This record gives sequence, structure tokens and C-alpha cells, in this order.
Amino acid sequence: MALWHNIAELMDYYIPPLPSVYWIDITRLCDLRCVMCPQSYGLRDHRPTMSLDVFQRIVDDVCENHPLIKLYLSGEPLLHKDLLEMIAYADRQGCRTMIHTNATLLTQTMSQRLLSSALTFLSFSFDGCSAEVYERLRPPARFEQVRSNIRQYLELRRSQGRGPHTSIEIIRMKDTEDLLPDFVTEWKTSGVDEIHVVDCMTWLGCVKDRRIDRPSNNAAYKPCEAPFRHGCILSDGTVVPCCMDVNGMMPLGNVIESSFREIWAGKPYRQLRLAMLTAGFPEGSICAGCANIAREVKHTAP
Repeated sequence: MALWHNIAELMDYYIPPLPSVYWIDITRLCDLRCVMCPQSYGLRDHRPTMSLDVFQRIVDDVCENHPLIKLYLSGEPLLHKDLLEMIAYADRQGCRTMIHTNATLLTQTMSQRLLSSALTFLSFSFDGCSAEVYERLRPPARFEQVRSNIRQYLELRRSQGRGPHTSIEIIRMKDTEDLLPDFVTEWKTSGVDEIHVVDCMTWLGCVKDRRIDRPSNNAAYKPCEAPFRHGCILSDGTVVPCCMDVNGMMPLGNVIESSFREIWAGKPYRQLRLAMLTAGFPEGSICAGCANIAREVKHTAP
């Protein structure tokens, strides 16, 4: 009990440094309804896109330690009309930037614009080497068209000798497990800088569980680093604890009403950090039900 009180007292005045990584949900719009994404089940109503003005105010507020700003969370970043202006503004303020795209809108013109921009990292989300599997997972995308878009971009990058660090990603799940070796073989000579195989997740129970390996209920509790190191902001300015809270289930403040640094130092964040360190989450909270951290958590009164 004494230890708990010592931790609680510490959390009353301890404020971590501003995050080194931000997820900023510049748009909630997406042209696909991937079965492993909350988009396929419908997102809660929030502003569909973040304005350039709000984005610039966020960047001005958090740029002092030159963070990585990921311009995506729930939607497709290429759908935002001001994407390139956002990349340029963040760069002028000393920030690195990243987008994660399904590449359906990656025309030759868009590829040229991205290659000429200050974008630091670009990641393609492209599941499978099979048209049948890909098109079942990512309706209404067309496998051959998207693959052609990615290869065209890579060829342009090679010929111009410039552009962001580029990776391609496949989600490891029941549907794709048998395709992983072929995927890696195909893309390792394509010109990408990295190939990522990432485990499927349920987005806090928002989608059907397609994981191959499920966490053991006997695993030791491990606190999440997100409330100490990451910033996540939805399109309407709502600050949330992590990149999985796409529906704003645990709002911590809003950057339209307060600066991010004020929210970061505010009471809701401090309470969340205390709960994270002591495994004392309200029953039914997103952290209590998170498969990444919820091991033998202590439930507290809501």
C-alpha cells in the first residue's frame, strides 16, 4: 500500500518529456473496407478531416524536439487534399514525417509529388501475393492495379535517386500465413528499403479476431509505453491514449481547446499513467481490455 501511495504521489508532479512520435489522424476517410480494419465496421462520428490550420497549430506546439509525425491513424492519408502542404510545413518546423498508405490512389502524378516532397518515411500496406486473398481482405481494391502502382513508384524512385525511406507491410493472420514466404521473396528485390511482417490485432475488439498467436492469459503484466512516449490526435482534435483508440473511447482533451502540451501535463494523462504503472484500470476501460497489456489487472471503481 505504501508503494502505491509513493507512485501516486510521484505521478502528481511527474510529467514525461513531450513525445518523440505522434499519430495525427489527418483524415478518417478511406476508400477501402479492409476486413481487419475498424473501417469495415464503421467508425464513430468525428470530423472527417483535420484542417490545415489545426495541423499547423499542433506542429508549432510540439516541434521543439523534432518528433516523427505520422500523418495517419484510421484513414487513407492520400485522400487529404492538404497532405503535401502538411508534409512541407512539418519539415519547415524540423519534424520528420511518415505516411502509411494502401496505394490505391498512388498515381504516377502522386508518386512524383511524394518523391519531390520532404516526406521522410513511406509505408505501403499490401497484404498477400494472391489476388484472391488480397481482394477478399481489402474490398474494393484490385490486386494487380495496386501492385502496379507500388512498382511504378519504386521504379520512379530508383530512376530519380531520391525519395522517402520506403517499406512494404503485410499483416500476419490466418488468411495470409501461407503467403508470407512468397511475399518476402517477391518484394525483397523490388527496391523497397524494408519488408515488414506485422501481427494482426483486434483494434480493442472492434474487428474479428484473425490472429494466429493469441496472448497467454498467464503472461506477466507489462505496462504500455504509449501514455509516456506517444501522442495520438484524432481528426477533430481529440487526444487519445494510443493509436488503437480510433473511436475516441478514452478522450484526454482536445487540441482545439487546449494545447497538446497542456493536455500532456493534465490530470487525465497523469491518472492514466498512474493506472498504467499500478495496473489499476476502471473495469470496462480500453486499457483493461487491451490484449497488449491486460494481464491480471486490478479493476478500480469507474
